[in-house]
Amino acid sequence: MRSHPPRWTQWAALALALLGLSCASGPRLYVNPDADMAFYQKIAVLPFANLSTDGLAAPRVTRALITELIMANRFQVVQPEDFVGALQRMGVSPAGDGSYEVARLKEAAAQMGVTGILRGAVSEYRMERTPGGDVPVLSFDAELVDVGTGTVVWRSSISSRGHGRLPVVGGGSRSLGRLTQDACMQLVARLRRGAL
Repeated sequence: MRSHPPRWTQWAALALALLGLSCASGPRLYVNPDADMAFYQKIAVLPFANLSTDGLAAPRVTRALITELIMANRFQVVQPEDFVGALQRMGVSPAGDGSYEVARLKEAAAQMGVTGILRGAVSEYRMERTPGGDVPVLSFDAELVDVGTGTVVWRSSISSRGHGRLPVVGGGSRSLGRLTQDACMQLVARLRRGAL
């Protein structure tokens, strides 16, 4: 007579399979092999661009990433409102797409003693309806650019998806806020291993 595995092992296997489906893939990261990471001690952050349908997506992701960078204790970070304020005092306004003239960015960064500018864009920030409940979905890109040369120091892309009401042991996030925090933590952890 053939024995069957206990029912709890079947449930555990199902939970692990669902966990694999619900977890975020790790961030993709490019690091410029010629960049001297020790050079970037003080960085300025530009408000991220928002390509999503949620008007608050970009500021939420920007703030979450800044928090994780500060907690990494690697950079002195010039907050977006301080950097944009310096640009405004110079009479510089963003273009219609939110970008700034490169020469003026360099000038403001030099005045503040900044060697790198962090910028990015949020492409997805939404709740997706599924049979298991609403699921948070997030995608964004971020990059650090050298002020003097304009070259990319590092660039990362992350796409993350939480889970709905189904109970998944150790599973993904159920809210956009938690998913954003988790994604930013993953990105900074990846940067610490590969770039910081």
